[in-house]
Amino acid sequence: MRHRALANAPATATPRVLGSVTRRENPPVPLRLRAARALREGGVGHILMWVLRKICTPMVDFGSLAFFARELDGGLPRPEAASGISVGWALPGEIDRLVAGYDGARSAATLRERFRNADRCIVALDDHGEVVHCRWVALRYAYIPECGMDLVLGPGEAYFYDGYTRREARGRGIDGAVRSFIFHSLRAEGFQRVYSFVRGDNPVGLKAARRRQRPMQRLWYIRLCRLTPLVIGKRALGLSTFLAPGIPQDAQATASAGRD
Repeated sequence: MRHRALANAPATATPRVLGSVTRRENPPVPLRLRAARALREGGVGHILMWVLRKICTPMVDFGSLAFFARELDGGLPRPEAASGISVGWALPGEIDRLVAGYDGARSAATLRERFRNADRCIVALDDHGEVVHCRWVALRYAYIPECGMDLVLGPGEAYFYDGYTRREARGRGIDGAVRSFIFHSLRAEGFQRVYSFVRGDNPVGLKAARRRQRPMQRLWYIRLCRLTPLVIGKRALGLSTFLAPGIPQDAQATASAGRD
């Protein structure tokens, strides 16, 4: 697998910044096509939940989160690659290209805040040096918006989140190459386990996660309007813990132990 830093890739196009006139606009998908895709990907049960969520939103938000883990031990498969794609770490100074990689769906301010929290960003680049995929890895803690809680990571544990592949690059095996890069890179740094979660209404994401990680547990949540969500399920994940926002200093110290 070719691992290339984003800074070393050619800048072949002017970055598309959030709100600029050069942002790429994907045409909206008609409702009937979205419904047909939901039925095809998840079956009747998925389409019923999809319709119910459409009816209830925004007064009520509900669903489930399936958490997965990967042990970074000797049983880790060999690195995977995607044809015509290179994978590597992005740098904080490359925010504009990361915003473009998200098709403008993430603001520069949001991505800068992630770097300030010591999160890392992985990118996949095509042969022209264009960012076609972004994903983030948290090494200390991460906010889970559906549950309104922080996941405080234990020693030797990490968590990846917010993966996005641009529409024109989907179906090229990028997800597997990025996951493989995360697993092997973190193992080389001494990490023992990495987590991720997939929403229960994302059958494609659930299948992708099951191929390379093992299911751990599921949290169910329901939120009325803007109230604090009610969460049902175990509040621990391996050595990591779910806490209300505003992480205590002792919890931060515990989550950061053994990383140096």
